[in-house]
Amino acid sequence: MIYNRARIKTIDKVVFPEHVVRTQEFLLYRKGFPFREADINIDDLPNNEVKRFMQDWYQWTQEEFILDFKVPCWIEPDFGWAIVGSHYLMYYSLGVSRTLFQPKPRLINFLRRKETSNLSKAISLRDTGEENYFHFYNDVISKLYFLQLNGIDIKSLPIIISAKLWNKPYFQHWLESVTDLRLLNWVVQGSQYIRCENTIFCKPLTHRRDLWSMVLSPLQAVSKSSMVKKIFLVRNKQRLRFIENEGEIKDICERHGYTIVDADALTLGQQIEIFSQASTIVGIHGAGLTNMAYANGCCKVLELFPPPELNYLPYHYIMLAKIKGFTYRAIIGKPGETKYSGGFKVESNKFLESLKEFDL
Repeated sequence: MIYNRARIKTIDKVVFPEHVVRTQEFLLYRKGFPFREADINIDDLPNNEVKRFMQDWYQWTQEEFILDFKVPCWIEPDFGWAIVGSHYLMYYSLGVSRTLFQPKPRLINFLRRKETSNLSKAISLRDTGEENYFHFYNDVISKLYFLQLNGIDIKSLPIIISAKLWNKPYFQHWLESVTDLRLLNWVVQGSQYIRCENTIFCKPLTHRRDLWSMVLSPLQAVSKSSMVKKIFLVRNKQRLRFIENEGEIKDICERHGYTIVDADALTLGQQIEIFSQASTIVGIHGAGLTNMAYANGCCKVLELFPPPELNYLPYHYIMLAKIKGFTYRAIIGKPGETKYSGGFKVESNKFLESLKEFDL
């Protein structure tokens, strides 16, 4: 991110100047306050440290738009950027394109492009985080329902999607579950550059309750068991964030009747079945917590954060818990011995207190 920050201020201004979008090109445009509009009351959180960081999200604004882009452009394959002319980037082609972690395409690859295809008009679903389980629901597939709600006929246009996302098991499971969208004109983008004469780009406001309901409704499971479960969601140490004293935390969970679940070892159907029975979900901040969306009734969620760098705690799962009407709590971990590899520690006493509170 330090490298990207330096590039954005220097090299990128020359190599990738921005193509300016005119106001009249937007079919819909507004700025909203996602955290504020979700009606989250952080005073409900007992942890003052978590409150302090979450408070900052009340001032956070985000763009919501539908852009009917009638300037010919190339959709490049690596990240889904729209490139206009020889090297101009169209920033509204990606939902959060101005972040420090969003890579730019390689100009040399674009100039030497050989594998190409052409479309007269299309919808692009390419986006930042498109290969992530949570962002697939929140930022990619939600676009289809957002466009439909605003009068765009998605059945009449080709829809561009990344081949890496297309091949994800959870995408294929979703596709098999939605009969009305399965037969859309999907254009699966692998290594080819796609030239579009007219492209529709869009971004709905994050965590819209109506869109989450539409995305998930075909996937809800009817539990085969009446037994509710308390789940401790573990992560592989190769997945960036991990608890160094996980053995200690797992022992506490098992003593309090929690089932240890590794979502990476399960199919999406198995995840839906297991989490539909959940009464309590405990886990590290990460895509696996998306499974709370399948829980029914009154569920409780405890999110474990690594020590925040740059005073930042992500908002994704407190907002998702609010959408579902769940009780939400969070614990901020302590620096570990392998903090630069994603490791951190969770204080066992603080963790035990939170579990006991949930059992009351």
